Amino acid sequence: MLKRLSINNYALIDKLSLDLKTGFTSITGETGAGKSILISALGLIIGERADFKVFADIDNKCIVEGEFNISNYNLEYFFENNDLDLINPTLIRREITPTGRSRAFVNDTPVSLNQLKELGTHLIDIHSQHQTLLLNSQDYQLKLVDAYCNHEDMLLQFKSEYQSYLSKQKELDELIENENQLSRELDYKQFLFDELEEAKLSLEDKTIEEEVNKLENFKEIQHKLNQIIMISDNSESSVSSLLSNIVINLDSVRKNDSKIDALNSRFNSIWIEFKDCVSDLEDLASYYNIDFDAKQLLFFQDRLNLINKLIQKHGVKTIEDLLEVQTNLSKDLEQFNSLDKTKESLRNKCIKTFNLASKTAKILSKNRISILPHIQNELQDLLANLGMPNARVKIVTNSYDKFNIKGYEDFTFCFTSNIGIEPKEISTIASGGELSRLMLCFKYILAQKTSLPSIIFDEIDTGVSGEIAHKMANLMSQMSKSMQVISITHLPQVAAKGSVQLLVSKLETSEKVQTNIKELLPEERIVELAKMLSGKAITDSSLSNARDLLNT
Repeated sequence: MLKRLSINNYALIDKLSLDLKTGFTSITGETGAGKSILISALGLIIGERADFKVFADIDNKCIVEGEFNISNYNLEYFFENNDLDLINPTLIRREITPTGRSRAFVNDTPVSLNQLKELGTHLIDIHSQHQTLLLNSQDYQLKLVDAYCNHEDMLLQFKSEYQSYLSKQKELDELIENENQLSRELDYKQFLFDELEEAKLSLEDKTIEEEVNKLENFKEIQHKLNQIIMISDNSESSVSSLLSNIVINLDSVRKNDSKIDALNSRFNSIWIEFKDCVSDLEDLASYYNIDFDAKQLLFFQDRLNLINKLIQKHGVKTIEDLLEVQTNLSKDLEQFNSLDKTKESLRNKCIKTFNLASKTAKILSKNRISILPHIQNELQDLLANLGMPNARVKIVTNSYDKFNIKGYEDFTFCFTSNIGIEPKEISTIASGGELSRLMLCFKYILAQKTSLPSIIFDEIDTGVSGEIAHKMANLMSQMSKSMQVISITHLPQVAAKGSVQLLVSKLETSEKVQTNIKELLPEERIVELAKMLSGKAITDSSLSNARDLLNT
């Protein structure tokens, strides 16, 4: 239940802290005093959108805070799922800065508006005046039927199964769409793959360009290598002979001077290294001292041209890139070839999830349809107690060939308050006063079935008066035995039924207008009720009537 509401810098409210009690609280005050401002402010802390023109002082932020007792409402799962501290009482705060930034907190932990809305649905139901239009909504009427059936767990199960079915169906549809796209590209991809497959590419092809260069310059390389061998080792004045003479002469005198000995070692190393180089040179020359193979050159040139053509065609740079393209094409072709198996598997999953959801939806349908006579009878009994003894309610079932998120059906509530007139849709037949009473009956049933901690009525008694107002007040009082009921009203009959009455007034000064609210003492309640009965001119008769109302 709502224990305390604190409002700072909101509309006509500068600063307000309101303690609320269990049972039935009535809120009264003149039109324009600011009663509905309380509803709007409270809406902020259960996730409703903020109107950024709400500041009483545009230089300071607006803050609304509510303190809720949540000890008996099994909300542990919400706090655990949203990683919030479970504290009782729980504090919910909403802040709006002058720049338009909105922030929300639960027990001082920042939360999103969606989280705030979800928590709010478990804490309080605010019935605003325009909400009566919900009576004409089939979704709202279905909500009443489901609440009466008390099958919330099964309803959640069905919605989960239905979403799973939609997900699998979407996956299958996307696969079929991809199949059609792949099918259009298949021939071209197969051509590209076959072309690369036929080329028999490998990492060894990285040396092709070098082989072509060697063969194209074969004669020149052959001539140069032989010439170098001649200079190095095949003549009396060859480099090898000259180095040998240097080493021999230095060796003969190296013992006489340490510096010569060092030079001798260095030249000796050069000579040994040079002989190794000459040996490698001769081995390399032997490769070129064969007949030039023109066919081999032509083969390598053709191979290199093919590779360069494929590289250019696929917009890549290396052999490795081409091999990757080939691998990806192979995967695409393999994927296409395996689509039939994948489609079959997905179809089976779609059928399975459909059957699960359909089975649960049929159980929901059985529950709903079996409970309809009970709902009709209870609504008629409640309406009879509210001054409509001839009221009849007929709930028409609208069945679907295929189920949707609602199941296999929704419902249309039909109503009549007169004998001899067939029930018709509420929107076409009910007057303003009848709509108010119907809405109160709906709220009464929903409150009993959903065990909501608190409900706030914003002039739900519009369009009624006299004895009917008494009866509506009695119904709200009855509701308050199991939940907190707060009613904003202009009717003295309803106001008097509250165990507590709060008065909203407007204080005007030369600088600004402010809304104030106070809990009325017993004598103050009598005076306020007398005003509601007879206007500002309070009479002995109105005071007497006010006392009678309080004692009823």
